[in-house]
Amino acid sequence: MTGEKQIKSFILSRFYMVLAVVSVFEVAFVLLTNTYLVPWLFSNTPAGLLLSIKSVDNLFIVVFVLVATGLVNKILPIFKVSPVEVNQFLVKLLADHGMANSDVKGANTIIEGLSSDTKASVTLLLSVLLIALVLILPYIVGGIIYSVSIARRIRKLEREKEAARRSEEKRRYLMISNIVHDLKTPMTTVYGYAKALNDGIVPAEKQPEYHEAIMAKTERMNEIALLLLDYVKLDSEGFTIKKDLMDICELVRSCCALCYTDVESAGDEIDISIPEKPLLINGDSVQLKRVITNLIMNAIRHNPEGTKIGVYLKCESMTTADDIRIFVADSGPAIPSPLSEQIFEPFVTGDESRTSGSGTGLGLAISARICEMHDFNLKLVQKPEIFRYHLDDAYTKVFVVAI
Repeated sequence: MTGEKQIKSFILSRFYMVLAVVSVFEVAFVLLTNTYLVPWLFSNTPAGLLLSIKSVDNLFIVVFVLVATGLVNKILPIFKVSPVEVNQFLVKLLADHGMANSDVKGANTIIEGLSSDTKASVTLLLSVLLIALVLILPYIVGGIIYSVSIARRIRKLEREKEAARRSEEKRRYLMISNIVHDLKTPMTTVYGYAKALNDGIVPAEKQPEYHEAIMAKTERMNEIALLLLDYVKLDSEGFTIKKDLMDICELVRSCCALCYTDVESAGDEIDISIPEKPLLINGDSVQLKRVITNLIMNAIRHNPEGTKIGVYLKCESMTTADDIRIFVADSGPAIPSPLSEQIFEPFVTGDESRTSGSGTGLGLAISARICEMHDFNLKLVQKPEIFRYHLDDAYTKVFVVAI
């Protein structure tokens, strides 16, 4: 979830939570005000003696009637209209709510007496302000809590965003450093061999060997450059995968056939178990083939001779192609921590000195990125957790592609 979606989700969830809490407290405050505050404020006061004010609703009705009566008596005479009928309606409102005598004339007398009594009017006004303050208090506190929590969340997201920016910047610097390191070694070799040939110090019988070494190191540099371009392309915003309906069983089968000669050349053995029945999924066949091939070649390159490699495709439902898992397992040495936790980061290899030339550290990073773009999951599982997949007990680790 992006930072913008996170803050929107947090604002909405926090708003509803604060609203619910404030509503509960508001109901409690109204109940306490009606039970204790209103009787205390209007017992033995002019307003309380003249009118039966028993609740907050009664109080606001009284204030409304007083204000409306005052305005009617001042405005209507200007237009030569008698305010009697309007006054009767207003005082009847008090009578209907049980706050005054049911006799409209008596109620009107009470209203006139209350309006002419300055002390009663001031007391009534102060009481209204006090009760309004008490009733609005939950909203004020809720608003403060809501604002503070949102501000804290925004500050936290900003700190996380800054930390992510610095981490990304550090990763890019490390990537540049690793690129230079991976290119420097073969370039130094090429320069040394070329200089030796140019200076004429290499015997004629040794020159073909030097030429082959230069070609091999040049090919190595070309491989690094191409993999780097692929990784940058996959990580760019404009790149999109091209999904089509494809048979994942046939794709994995073709990857195994492609890598079979490499398995034999390395002195390894491979066990393959793929369903005969087609399993159709939506995916980019070119990119997914790179993932499976990368995983198989990774098992060949980073394990000793005689390693057993297993490529399996399992599906919980062979009719709907749901919950498909592709396993590329091997019996080679386990990958130690923390390398196992960083295995899908770019330029992470098993060789800390980075001089063996066994890999660029980009293959698994590219594979993980392709799986992410397909909404698939690529993970490394080692002993003892590997046993839950019911594979051969000889395997020590497995890369799992969950589709």
